[in-house]
Amino acid sequence: MAESSGKRRRRNNYEIADNALEYKKPTAFIAFLLLSLLLAMGTFLNPAFMKQTIKTDSNTVVVSQQVNSHFNRLATIVNGSSDEKNLISDSQARQVADLIIDYKYGWHFVQTSNLSLAKDIKTVILKKEKTDTDQVAAIRKKLKKQKSSSVYIVSNAFDLATVMLEANLITIVRIVNILVILLCLVALFSILRDAFGSHTKRAVIHDMTAGLMWAAFWFILLYGLLAMVPIFMDTSVITVADLGYWLEIASGVFLDFVIAGVIMYVVSAIPWQITSN
Repeated sequence: MAESSGKRRRRNNYEIADNALEYKKPTAFIAFLLLSLLLAMGTFLNPAFMKQTIKTDSNTVVVSQQVNSHFNRLATIVNGSSDEKNLISDSQARQVADLIIDYKYGWHFVQTSNLSLAKDIKTVILKKEKTDTDQVAAIRKKLKKQKSSSVYIVSNAFDLATVMLEANLITIVRIVNILVILLCLVALFSILRDAFGSHTKRAVIHDMTAGLMWAAFWFILLYGLLAMVPIFMDTSVITVADLGYWLEIASGVFLDFVIAGVIMYVVSAIPWQITSN
């Protein structure tokens, strides 16, 4: 009788404790931050993914416009004719973009020079193509005549000093991301150990899946809004560090983030519903 009464008392204490669970908010915050950083590492900070992303039809147009804007700047520097006819092909524009992506997003330490990148870009844009106009051919001839200074002209025209700065910032961001991901995993492990050590499994699963659902909700809302930025505004007017160009390409990636949020919400809702009774 006494044993039965003791068990009943312990069960009541667990139920009281379960009703006071406060793991939902920290779980939501950690889940949102952890999934955001992991997806960023696999997408925006992944050169292979970014090079694949710019190959889509819509992004090829954006890349071509951006690279050709720098080519027009090059035309001005070498005293060529700077107008809309100074267009290199989409293939060459994509090759230039690939070189910049490898330089900027590749795994490296501090970048101290952009001249090797300028040389690679120069090699690409000096290649003759069947679609070349007379003006483009003339610009190439004038660039060749610059000889040793041509590399510095390309660096200036394609704003490679800013690209080098961005490459170093991305290295810092990548290191910070890895450290924060490790901290999130440690915090998550600590929460799980504390929760399962003092509460029933049903209550912990119910509370934490509720947190995951909230994380998924904010995931869908925030990245959905970011994906719609190019719809509601002309991103081409944002010229600082080619941010407008990046937002145009990133909008499609943010849609993938939204899909990830939807999947997380559905997967979390099932155990949450099962443990609600």
